[in-house]
Amino acid sequence: MTGRTARTLWRRPAVWRVRRTCARVVLPCLLGLSSIACRRAPLDATPEGAVRLLLDEMDSSEDEPSALERVYALLGPVARANLIERARRTKELQGRQVEPFDMVAAGLFGLAFRPKSMRSTVVADRAIVDVFGEDPQNEHARVNAVREAGGWRIEPGLPDP
Repeated sequence: MTGRTARTLWRRPAVWRVRRTCARVVLPCLLGLSSIACRRAPLDATPEGAVRLLLDEMDSSEDEPSALERVYALLGPVARANLIERARRTKELQGRQVEPFDMVAAGLFGLAFRPKSMRSTVVADRAIVDVFGEDPQNEHARVNAVREAGGWRIEPGLPDP
């Protein structure tokens, strides 16, 4: 063994230790940061996104009944309480279990026009989303939204139960 012991043969140079440290510490940190940077915000992170999401779900509810559950989840606390009360009354009258999302009629929020642009005015945890169609003078709607822990939710102003 020409003057080297077995121990010095297995010792790694300092460069290898630095590389190993980088591989164990720096690389996972960089990967974690890049995954955070690449993550998209949920659609309901903005009031406009919540309105678009609700409109899309309502549109798909005609073909897919399970979409009504997702519509219900996008409604604000006042609208959900309204539907819970409606479900309770229906249960009393008909004697059968009715879920609050069953109270959302497919196509309930039919579009009077096709939205082309949206602009929101946010004050604290409330927002008003102005929705404009092809002709902004004649095709305009205002939608109320409220911020909750899960994102923005829509308050469509349902009539009292």
